[in-house]
Amino acid sequence: MLINTHQPRKFYSVYLAVALLLIPIPLLAQNLAIISDNASHYQTSYKTLITNQLSQDPSIQLRNIPTSSLSTETLIKDSPDILINLDNKAIKKLVELNIQTTTFHALTTLSHAKKNIPCLPSCRELRPNHFFFVLDQPPARQLNLIQRLSPLFKNIGVIVTHQSKDQLTHLKKIAADKKLTINEHLSNSKNVNSQIGRVSQSSDIILAIADTDIYNATSLSQILLTSYRYGTPIIGFSKGFIRAGAIAGTVSSLEQLAKHLTETIFALEEAKKPLANSIVYPKYFSVISNRNVAKSLNLHFPNDKALQAQLISYEFDK
Repeated sequence: MLINTHQPRKFYSVYLAVALLLIPIPLLAQNLAIISDNASHYQTSYKTLITNQLSQDPSIQLRNIPTSSLSTETLIKDSPDILINLDNKAIKKLVELNIQTTTFHALTTLSHAKKNIPCLPSCRELRPNHFFFVLDQPPARQLNLIQRLSPLFKNIGVIVTHQSKDQLTHLKKIAADKKLTINEHLSNSKNVNSQIGRVSQSSDIILAIADTDIYNATSLSQILLTSYRYGTPIIGFSKGFIRAGAIAGTVSSLEQLAKHLTETIFALEEAKKPLANSIVYPKYFSVISNRNVAKSLNLHFPNDKALQAQLISYEFDK
């Protein structure tokens, strides 16, 4: 009788193949590279947060690439599965390198990102591997906040530049569903001070878009003073903006932004399918209000925690 010495090896090979197929996807190694400007405290703080959170998964290998060292050769050498870019100055270069690696751009605004990728906010066909985790709050969230501050706020003033005007399309659609009117004004960095007076006169409240050609260190104080003179409150987009004189706003901290990004990466590992949209708005947020401004304008609304809970409940129900 002949003994088939190859039979055990055959069974072992089949067993090994089946075992490999049964390994959960999250256990497969992922190489991630974080691009940042090491001289930026803001970027370094965020990088520390996402590094600490991503390191909880032992299958993820993290590497740091300084913006100054960014090149095709560096990326080929590191061969990352996912790039996380924290530096606005690196967006243009990453696009020009025309790499096919999935790239998450964080700590940017829609207006700034659009300067480098004009097809935004919808670039799934032209730039299918680039995704932007923007600082801008989703339009629906901002309009919901406005409605909860006062049911009398129906006519909402919005100042945009050519760089940010495309954001109006989505904003108007959501506003129409909520029976709100968007009072739009096209401006530039030179005439924004004259525009703010007209917007304040014709609007119940002003919704500030995160466009630094309009709202910046030079123009902000004049914008706030003019709107206050007309008794027209402003919804701000940052903690500093609100403290300076905006009535309220929804903002996301670095911790909240980092949590959202890392959760997305873990979810992608499991799902193994790309994100649906080029723009990813913050999932986690807080409501901040300026009670001194509210008091001077004789406006009364729930405290910040209550407002936050109402907005979260609305988004969860949706």
